[in-house]
Amino acid sequence: MWRRCALAGSLGTVMIVGLAACQSSDVSQESRAKSVEAPRSTGPLDPQSSTRQAVLATYHGMWQDFRHAGRTADWDHPDLDDHATGDAEVVLRHGLYLAHTKDQVLKGEPRLQPSVSELKAKSATIVDCVDDTAFLIYGGNGKPVKGGDPTGRHRTTAGLVFHDDSWYVTTFVFREAGTC
Repeated sequence: MWRRCALAGSLGTVMIVGLAACQSSDVSQESRAKSVEAPRSTGPLDPQSSTRQAVLATYHGMWQDFRHAGRTADWDHPDLDDHATGDAEVVLRHGLYLAHTKDQVLKGEPRLQPSVSELKAKSATIVDCVDDTAFLIYGGNGKPVKGGDPTGRHRTTAGLVFHDDSWYVTTFVFREAGTC
């Protein structure tokens, strides 16, 4: 005995009507085979979709590595070169080194809204509006550091290259608060 459900309409309608429309019945082997057939695509898929996802994953990975290293201001953290190289890696390490020399650490998490603005076979550009209001600098005493650069929304641009079967952030520009 198989269970068949007639589903139609919007997602909300599907959730309510779909449960009410379920019925039990005996179904032949042929009918079962037809009911599990995969839906056919109705349009072309974006051939660059998986590449865009890989580029965005690399960018998010760079930020995650920076957050982890920032918890202790470890400018020599081994993960910093997992997703960043070249100038981008230098920018990240330099920022952490400055925090380390001032006995400061990073706490919280930035809010990211990246999009791929340019995508080529071996390079990509990401634009973002990074909100760092919940990603703050704390002193050795465990209290937020007063003064310094204001927090807010920062226009950010990252350049990526494809090398050795992986994407890497190679350039990184984090503009002042209020630029997006």
